[in-house]
Amino acid sequence: MRVIQFLQEPFPYYLDSDRKNVWFSAGLAAFVTINLTLFLPMEWIHIQKWIITGIIIFVVLYTHIVLLPRLFPKLVVAEKWTVGKYMLATFVQLMAIGSIASVVLYSFNFYPGLSFQIIVIYYFFNMALYGGISIIVFTFVIRTVMLKNNLRQAMKANEELRRSLVNTKPEKEYSGPAVTIQSDTSETLTVVPEQLLYVEADDNYATLHWIEDGQPQAKMLRGNLRNIETQLNSSRIVRCHRSYLVNVSAIVQVEGNTNGYRLYLRDSDVLIPVSRSKGPQVLQLLGHECVDSRLRPSLVRA
Repeated sequence: MRVIQFLQEPFPYYLDSDRKNVWFSAGLAAFVTINLTLFLPMEWIHIQKWIITGIIIFVVLYTHIVLLPRLFPKLVVAEKWTVGKYMLATFVQLMAIGSIASVVLYSFNFYPGLSFQIIVIYYFFNMALYGGISIIVFTFVIRTVMLKNNLRQAMKANEELRRSLVNTKPEKEYSGPAVTIQSDTSETLTVVPEQLLYVEADDNYATLHWIEDGQPQAKMLRGNLRNIETQLNSSRIVRCHRSYLVNVSAIVQVEGNTNGYRLYLRDSDVLIPVSRSKGPQVLQLLGHECVDSRLRPSLVRA
């Protein structure tokens, strides 16, 4: 049972930009190539083999980590990436590298006198040994880099939030023009966008959560987030996750971890996840919100 829970734990989908992931792929390929060169005979024919192997490693990693998510975005959803999926992806990468390297090196006759089956076994052993060690090292690096980056950004956002609370005079209630949300079933809901906390999607339904007369309110409507977001038409209400809209004015604390960010909202015990692709936008808007002193401390939870 513990093993299943461990495999289902969230895990960062590599680094947070294509540029960084390209460098990650190149770095891991170079690291494995250097390992093979140092620990095996340093003859020119062997160095040629390891350079070819390094190129193959880079191509496989780049294809899997950078190219596939671009071509098939539904195949890899970073927010749903887990330890188990990472381990499976790593196994597939090693198998692909071992298979391609065996075919290429056999074709160029780097192992005269050896059968193709022996070459395959040899390369799969090397990939499992040297590739496995390298992946463990780079996995630790990924988690450390992501954690430090997200914690640093979260601390910066929280400091801006604290400054905003100190410099803003309290107000009794958010006010502003109300908006009537039309659902797919012609059901309507009139709400003041300023009072909205967040909107959560569940299949073809969306639940709106807001504060009215000091009390939390919630209502489910049939409709998707894109439709709700368009009707709200507020610069403060943004998509922070594939399943959530959030009012940046309602954020009172930001938490960073290896998988991204989570948001604490006023008058709510729900932690709102922030997807990696939306993180920079949310933090930027939150910074603007603090600079403009738009938070109302009277509504902020201690």
